[in-house]
Amino acid sequence: MLKLLKLEMKKHKMFGYVKAACIANIIIIVLACLLPIIDRIEGDAYFNNYEMMFMLIDTMVRTTFIVFSGVLIAELIIDEYKNKTMHLMFMYPIKRHKFILAKLIIVSSFTFLAIVLSNFIISATFYGINSFAHFITDTLTMKFISEQVVTVLFSALSSAGLGLIPLYFGMIRKSVPATIVTTILLVSIIGSNFNGFSLFNVIAIPAALAVIGLIIAYMSIKDIEKVDII
Repeated sequence: MLKLLKLEMKKHKMFGYVKAACIANIIIIVLACLLPIIDRIEGDAYFNNYEMMFMLIDTMVRTTFIVFSGVLIAELIIDEYKNKTMHLMFMYPIKRHKFILAKLIIVSSFTFLAIVLSNFIISATFYGINSFAHFITDTLTMKFISEQVVTVLFSALSSAGLGLIPLYFGMIRKSVPATIVTTILLVSIIGSNFNGFSLFNVIAIPAALAVIGLIIAYMSIKDIEKVDII
């Protein structure tokens, strides 16, 4: 399986996604620094503490990499069905479900790691910039940091699962646009934030969606050995 994972990552040039993730991080850092400035100019007090800023950073990171997961599903799975390259893969003397499982592991692992690392990098960078720019004047406590670590890990785990939901809609007609549109709709619903409230803050909702995503992943490989490629 490890060799298969390496071959899939090389085949689909995963380093390109890593570079895209770095660019996304830079953009989010810029936005995270601009928003408190705009907030201050307009006389508001919305982004005046670390709790709100880190929640905003997590929301931006989460939505960004759920979209990435949709793009990965489209390229690694849906596009290969559509272009019939999956036919060739299934001719190899390797169990079919291992091919699909390897692709799903890549998608979920990338989503999880990207969210965890991006949250850490962006939050640390914002804290460093804030130390001399003074966007925010409150202080970080170890209690808050430990709570934030738990929040980020839950965010990453649930996002890695729910990011697989577009697979179902993409597989219906082997449609890349359907996969991407579903991903965007999912992000717009889960990522919406109204005065600090988000559906993602209701733990049961992202947890349930993550379970649905895992069920969809299981169903996509359960009978793959018996089904003809269409």
